[in-house]
Amino acid sequence: MTDNPFCARLRRERERRQIALSSISANTKIRVGLFESLERGDVSRWPAGIYRRAIIRAYAAGVGLDPDEIAREFLEQFPDPDEPSPAQAADALPAVRASRETVLRLTLADDGSPFSAGRLLQRMGERLAAVAFDAGVVLAIATSVFIASGAFWVPFAVSMLGYYFGGILLLGNTPGVCLRASVRRGPATWTFLITLRSRIAKSAVAWLARFKRPEPAPPGSLRPIR
Repeated sequence: MTDNPFCARLRRERERRQIALSSISANTKIRVGLFESLERGDVSRWPAGIYRRAIIRAYAAGVGLDPDEIAREFLEQFPDPDEPSPAQAADALPAVRASRETVLRLTLADDGSPFSAGRLLQRMGERLAAVAFDAGVVLAIATSVFIASGAFWVPFAVSMLGYYFGGILLLGNTPGVCLRASVRRGPATWTFLITLRSRIAKSAVAWLARFKRPEPAPPGSLRPIR
């Protein structure tokens, strides 16, 4: 017999209903020794966690008692060793809240941009516009060189490599992507882009002037002495 009122009540209910522990063990596939130790008030050899609750619920259902009510009373009498006590849970609650708040702040503050000069272009229309801008600039440079020198593919390849490598080196991305991504970045970015484009245009004109063929002098005119 046991001195635990809860375990003694379980034993009396089972005996009153004339249900043998071997019958409960056969129906639940749980060793009869676990049920015997329960009625003695010694559950030190019981497993922890979900198995602990499953055994007491199986015993209550086999006797004909409410499994939820019996499981609740059992956990009050014999707390699960793997679960913290209410006092420990209350002590750990402020630390859990502080940890959640810290993670939330870090998540909200993480608003960085993948590129140094602009954001990712989310819409497909903006991406197509950036591609069209970059391709148009490269073709314009190659066409200008072709008109001046008569060669196209080599200047086209050199212009494309210089355009993309130079754009990524100076702007952090291609000029087309930076132009489309800077629409919502304010007038300062537009001023920078306008200045950059004017410098690029002046450099291109000066570079193309080197390949310009001199016009033939009219007959009888004097050529300038260099």
